[in-house]
Amino acid sequence: MVTLLHNQECTRCPALVASRRRIVHGCGDAESGIVFIGEAPGRYGADQTGIPFWGDRSGRVLRRMLVRIGLASDETASATLRCFITNAVRCCPPGNRMPTPDEIRACREWLHMELDIIKPYLIVPVGRIALREVGMRYLGRDPGSIRALHATVLRSKRITILPLIHPARISRADIQAFVTAAQPLIDERNEP
Repeated sequence: MVTLLHNQECTRCPALVASRRRIVHGCGDAESGIVFIGEAPGRYGADQTGIPFWGDRSGRVLRRMLVRIGLASDETASATLRCFITNAVRCCPPGNRMPTPDEIRACREWLHMELDIIKPYLIVPVGRIALREVGMRYLGRDPGSIRALHATVLRSKRITILPLIHPARISRADIQAFVTAAQPLIDERNEP
């Protein structure tokens, strides 16, 4: 598992600095061309483990989906990932609240650096904040509601975007809809 960025010294957001355990940068397969982008590290997951979407319920749900679509070898911490997983904000907000616009702006350069290095063909924004960030960068606009766009293919010039409702709020039907939409996009890329 590769981590592209290693900065642990950021102090741009005093509230985040005071509440975080660690800065959580993305990790996974940077060569895969597939990036999952969450909102921020979870208090009981990534903030403790240092691994995005690992150690809490949301992480378990996402990891099960990754196994189903062939992007993770299994659901363990040592699983081989065939995607890269990161967050729009690198520190867990106090009380596990949603990140503020200023916090999102302060972390934007880290997300953009990862995306510039990876040059993904498929981005999965996980949750509303990630969808807005991806939409602004690749579509030039806020695409709208994550509920309305869940598992709907959006395309820019060179990127396919497949929004995913945050695993903390996802139903079984929503999981199946995402798996059904994601599988052909992944299989298409893997064909000889």
